Amino acid sequence: MSLLHQNQSVEVILNRFFVKELAQEDLSFYEYACRPNPLPEPGEEQKAIAKVCNRLGVIAVRLGSRIITRERVSPSQLKTPEWELEECGLRVLTCANAQERSALESFERKRIESRLRSLYTKTAVESIGGGLLWWITAQEGVELSGDGWEIHRARRIDVAVEPDGKLYLEVDIHHRLYTPWTLHEWLENYPDIPIKWVRNTYGKRETWEYLGIFSNQSPREIQLPELKISLAEYHLQKYNAPREDVESSWVVEVASKQRCFPHLSRRLSPVLTLETLASLEDNKGFGSKVIDRVIKHVRKSLKERLQESEKTVKTIIENVYNLPKVEIEPLKAQGYILPKPKLLGSDRRQVQNPARVRYQGCAKVGETKFGCLNLYDNRREYPSEVRKCLLEVAQKSGVEVELGFYATQQDLPEGDLARKRFWQRWADQGIKTVLVVMPWSPNERKQKIRMEALAAGIATQFMIPGADPYKALNVVLGLLCKAAWQPVLLEPLDHPERPELIIGFDVGTNRQLYYGASAFAVLADGQSLGWELPAVQRGETFSGDAIYRTVSKLVNKFHDKLDRYPSKVLLMRDGLVQGGEFSRTIEELEKEKIAVDIVGIRKSGTGRMGIEEGKGKYKDAKIGTVVFDYSRKSFTLVTSEPISRKGAGSIGSARPLRVVHEYGSTPLEVLAVQTYHLSQLHPASGFQACRLPWVLHFADKSGKEFQRLGSNIFNVLQSIDRQKLIAV
Repeated sequence: MSLLHQNQSVEVILNRFFVKELAQEDLSFYEYACRPNPLPEPGEEQKAIAKVCNRLGVIAVRLGSRIITRERVSPSQLKTPEWELEECGLRVLTCANAQERSALESFERKRIESRLRSLYTKTAVESIGGGLLWWITAQEGVELSGDGWEIHRARRIDVAVEPDGKLYLEVDIHHRLYTPWTLHEWLENYPDIPIKWVRNTYGKRETWEYLGIFSNQSPREIQLPELKISLAEYHLQKYNAPREDVESSWVVEVASKQRCFPHLSRRLSPVLTLETLASLEDNKGFGSKVIDRVIKHVRKSLKERLQESEKTVKTIIENVYNLPKVEIEPLKAQGYILPKPKLLGSDRRQVQNPARVRYQGCAKVGETKFGCLNLYDNRREYPSEVRKCLLEVAQKSGVEVELGFYATQQDLPEGDLARKRFWQRWADQGIKTVLVVMPWSPNERKQKIRMEALAAGIATQFMIPGADPYKALNVVLGLLCKAAWQPVLLEPLDHPERPELIIGFDVGTNRQLYYGASAFAVLADGQSLGWELPAVQRGETFSGDAIYRTVSKLVNKFHDKLDRYPSKVLLMRDGLVQGGEFSRTIEELEKEKIAVDIVGIRKSGTGRMGIEEGKGKYKDAKIGTVVFDYSRKSFTLVTSEPISRKGAGSIGSARPLRVVHEYGSTPLEVLAVQTYHLSQLHPASGFQACRLPWVLHFADKSGKEFQRLGSNIFNVLQSIDRQKLIAV
């Protein structure tokens, strides 16, 4: 039973460009067995072999447990204190083999990187996420700048080898915010603008979390016990740092994944974000002029992106591959427009979007008592637009809500014990969800209130005063989701292969602990089955046991609800699925005759998708457009639309998702429709979907919330109903 029909087919333009057909010589490699010394720990073998590849003096890549090279490795490099190589002879790779095709792509990336570095000395090449960034360096690379910030542009380059032996380049424009200032200069000029991340200004540009000023002592007074030298001596001796930079620096603290340590303010540079610029503009009183200017600059149309990409591909074809000049044009592929999802409100009546529940009612009702903590003007009342909207939604949903529970700044005590009593009094009255109205405040203050409320079993929805009807509606939807309401559901797929339970997983870190297997689940109709707490661990690997514990809880919740197990479970993983992560889960579920599918969903490096309107004229592909790659068991799917501005039309180009089917037998078409429909299910937002499938979007949001709670996570959340979507 196909979900795709011929009248839904469409020709799609991809930012992918043909280079050449790989010949016998392109597929022929020297193969080496590798024995690293010392032998790596179990699970670290691939990383150890990859490190050896980078030190052989020739372009080398890993193929399984072997190493392959186009040129022979020098005899002096066959045996060193760190590794031993044994030549196994010549090997001709086949593009039909997925593992060998992946090794070919890695080799071609390294080849392009090496040639670009040697040919273009005024540019820089950086490896990132399996692809390359090709930058113009120095002032020539600055496209837009302000006081302490610049925008640099690069080309993002990736390689694709198809099973038929054709080699393609995928190229896109990439922008990065940058500051020419050191952290010291930034703190001198903008002491009130927070910086979260920093990177060193020399050598390998490592990035760390910035924790603040470490000490008022000089770098010579700060001792490094493990090295038995001062911080100043360390930078002078190991990095040959200028003495003036060292001695005039403040001592700051940064954090890596493993530890916190002191650093020097003049040997670090801030990592800027759009949020940094927004804070900068608010601080200087310029409003949003700079942000608008930056967004307009970096949000390039599809036409601009393809034109720039063609120039880059032309350069690489002629100067890296030494091929004759040919006409460069983007690849055309067969795509499909997937059927639109149907959102359902009260009594399972179709609604256009979640905003319509104000007039048609919510699909599922939750708590009916709400508190309001007004920290803005001490009035014991809700903001008028919010109150009006909340009452209308409740009426259309067939329930009455109690809104007569108020507190103001005067009621909120200072002392810790008194504040605990404050929140507990509300919890004792049956109030489990509170609207907090407060002016813009540092995140620390919001987090303190959020944590205190959660400890009493209360979810909080924050809002800044002055909401118009549009903002008021989104505040109300967020408040309702935190009160275990569900504004909208989905009409389930009418297909025998559809999954009955969908679970999204996310992994995150607060730089000290890793939060593996944060999860959120829905039924086939989008009905929330709730979230699950993650496993908190020191290691970065997604624990297979933690995943199974989470899945088993959610499968049993399904059984409690429907008095049977689901026939099929779809597990969605944010990013790359690592080997062995889901092995135990698959084994245990299949013992109970529960089919399993696993997909990895990647947000970046997925290229662009468009429609050709005329020769050289392009527009973004419609939302719901999909292109299948059956040889890789994957598809690329448009789940969002370009940003629209009043009077300016669309800004930029939508970035699709790439979805890889890692395990299971469900047809790609069914998985594509399921992914698309879940991406349009965003109960907490009135008008805009969330690009990621709802289960992954909320798992990601939950993971970030759990990270903020830190090691107190289990104590704080033990009394919270798992149906309350505390992280929206």
